[in-house]
Amino acid sequence: MEKLKIGLVGTSQLSFPGNKEAAFADCVKAMEKHAKQMGFELVVYPETVIVREDAVKAVEAMEEEKIDFLMVQHTSYSAGQLAPVLAKIKNANVGFWAIPEGEAIEGAVPFNSLCSINMHMGIVAHYLKDYKIKVKWFYGYGEDEEFTRRLQITVRALTALKNIRKARIGLVGGVAPGFNDLYDDERNINKRFEGIYFNRLHEYDELKSKALSYPMEEITPIMESMETCSCGYSDEAAKKTLEVSARFYKAYKEFIAENKYDAIAVSCWPKFQDDFQYSVCSVIGQLNDEGTVMACEGDVLSAISMLILKYIAGGEVSTLMDLSAFDEKDETVLLWHCGPAAARYCKENGYKLGCNYSGMAHEPNKGLTARCGVARDMVFDDNPITVMRLSGECDKMFHMGGEFMLPDKFSFKGSRGWCGNLTLNGEKISAKDLLNTVLVTGFQHHFPVVIGDYTAEIKEFAAWAGLSEIKKVPYADYLQVID
Repeated sequence: MEKLKIGLVGTSQLSFPGNKEAAFADCVKAMEKHAKQMGFELVVYPETVIVREDAVKAVEAMEEEKIDFLMVQHTSYSAGQLAPVLAKIKNANVGFWAIPEGEAIEGAVPFNSLCSINMHMGIVAHYLKDYKIKVKWFYGYGEDEEFTRRLQITVRALTALKNIRKARIGLVGGVAPGFNDLYDDERNINKRFEGIYFNRLHEYDELKSKALSYPMEEITPIMESMETCSCGYSDEAAKKTLEVSARFYKAYKEFIAENKYDAIAVSCWPKFQDDFQYSVCSVIGQLNDEGTVMACEGDVLSAISMLILKYIAGGEVSTLMDLSAFDEKDETVLLWHCGPAAARYCKENGYKLGCNYSGMAHEPNKGLTARCGVARDMVFDDNPITVMRLSGECDKMFHMGGEFMLPDKFSFKGSRGWCGNLTLNGEKISAKDLLNTVLVTGFQHHFPVVIGDYTAEIKEFAAWAGLSEIKKVPYADYLQVID
């Protein structure tokens, strides 16, 4: 993951009497400290920008440095002519920063900094309205808690945006048959995240050929490791296909390295089942464990969304869930999938190796008679979570929050957790209103998840990326039609 590169420029005016040099120097020290702690690269412009010509030089210098975010500190009130030059910097987002006036209670205003960003924000919003420039405002001394939190949110959001625009995404085997809600036009992806690389032409046979080519002596240690990392078997039938899992794990690992993919989407059925009575669930979980995002059922937008969540959360492992039940009694929803979740989600009790159903007909009254693959059977630990998935024409975003809880509550075998304290777009929502929103808006049936509450970061990412939020649709008994 590449670091965000922030450029810091100080602007001022000679007529204000505050110690502008000392104020800016203190803020530089604070930003240098933040750079180390938050993991971004800082470039400080050494001269004070006072007149338009100074701004032109500063912008040229920052463009040459290829910065991602220009932080303009209005150390004192600054000329309005600076705003168009600074705000229109190429290939960088912009922030305007004001500092407090200090403790003086009378006399001349020392900086008039807040008034300055007020004017400059107004210039961008009105005089430059046709340019549709986005500017985030900041206020405070460099080490103030609120300033630090506000900066951290921007760093996480723009780090994710920078890296998703450089990401390499692969699709293997196409979208799962009939899962047409997951179909996406790659042109929309390319337009939204200019620079992203997406290859949809890989076939299942590429991986099958690799998987079957390995001598057994290379596969046995992988099988042993898979068993060691688990807490045994919840289904003895899983042992029969452990070798197949080990082979496809090795094949996918090499395939990802050869193509330098950051994320892949895999059509995990039906071809696997046709050939091997096999499901790729545990392979997906293990590769996610190791840092490569892997999404089920050929869902490319979920793979990209999982990667965005990973970047926002500083490398945290993401996973992909279905919405399988809801309970109005305790206002929870069950997030479940066959068994592809990473071990990160069940540190407390671990996971067992079980089997997925095969998708084939079962004999009546005989339970799960047709089984396949190796799935991870786990109940998620109690943790706050963030759910985010791109939607629409890659112009919308579903954003849900909550907490995995109630680990002893009944749930179906697979990778799963009951989620309560539900939010949509940062606002509390009932389980039924959440379900209604999902169904009435036609949101796709996949829910990318990451551990941690990143509500503010997701909202800021959406703002910079130009994504609109899917809004709450309260439950009603009548037909609801959303334009």
